[in-house]
Amino acid sequence: MSVSIPIVPGFLLCSGIFFIVMANITFYSILGEVNGRRDPKEQISMFFVSVRAFEVMRIHKQLFPASKKRATVYLLETLGFVLGFSIFFFGSK
Repeated sequence: MSVSIPIVPGFLLCSGIFFIVMANITFYSILGEVNGRRDPKEQISMFFVSVRAFEVMRIHKQLFPASKKRATVYLLETLGFVLGFSIFFFGSK
C-alpha cells in the first residue's frame, strides 16, 4: 500500500497547521500579557486555558483596548481552519 500525497492538498494541510500553530503562539502571548497585569492569585493557569479562552480575550480587550493581537488570533485561526479543511475539496480524486 503506497501513500500518495498530492502537492496541493499537502501544501494546504501544512499551511493550515502552520496558521493554527501561529494562532496558538499569539494566544499564549496574550495570556502572558493578561497574567502580567493581574494578581498572582487571580492569574489564569496554562492548564485547561482553552476552556477559558474567551474570558482571556475579554480580559485582554479590557486591559489593552488598542491591541491588534486579538484580531490576529482570530484571523490566523480562521485561515488555519479554512486551509486545513479545504483538503476535503481539493484532495478527493
